[in-house]
Amino acid sequence: MRDWSSVVRSRLIALGIEAEREEEIRAELAEHLEDAYVDAIRRGCTEEDAVARALERVPDWTRLADAIRRADQKEGPMSPDAKTLWLPGMAALGCAAAVMLGVPRLLPASLWLDPRATMPMTAGLLLSYLAFGALGASLSRRAGGGVAARVAAGIFPLALHVSMFVTVVVAAMFGDRRSPEAIQINFQLGAALIFIVIPGIALTVGTLPFLRDNAKTRACA
Repeated sequence: MRDWSSVVRSRLIALGIEAEREEEIRAELAEHLEDAYVDAIRRGCTEEDAVARALERVPDWTRLADAIRRADQKEGPMSPDAKTLWLPGMAALGCAAAVMLGVPRLLPASLWLDPRATMPMTAGLLLSYLAFGALGASLSRRAGGGVAARVAAGIFPLALHVSMFVTVVVAAMFGDRRSPEAIQINFQLGAALIFIVIPGIALTVGTLPFLRDNAKTRACA
């Protein structure tokens, strides 16, 4: 296993980047190169070919340095977490909140009581949450976020659902203290399934197409 951190550091040392920024870039680049190296080995490449294919991820280090400097100049006071997590996550959450507030007002009350409309409405909501997860993850990837940031941005609307779940469960617990404990537990499990588990699965599935980078890998002969 190669020490990609040292490889990257030796190539970045002459770029004139601040030490803190250089360390951040080195860690991220080393992770990408390590992933490319391991993938090439898995595809049957020799050690030498795997190293070459990993280094192909950064064909021009001088151009990379220029891109880093331009990005730092444009970044301003906004932190990387804000660009890769909070802004994409809030965009997904805002869309989810708009749907949750808008659907009950746009659809007539009689439709909610019609058993024939249950499945189409549920399918529509699940498709919406697939789109919200995809939106958060795609915006995060476009901003340079890693896999963890993309997943977190995609499932960010769960924060709204968790708050709703807590509100509903607490209200039910204090609203009728005479209810048997078993009924309360069943209600809590059902509420968790509806408010957290099902939306969480839909959001996570929506992020999946955006967890891989756009770079194409080639198979070794």
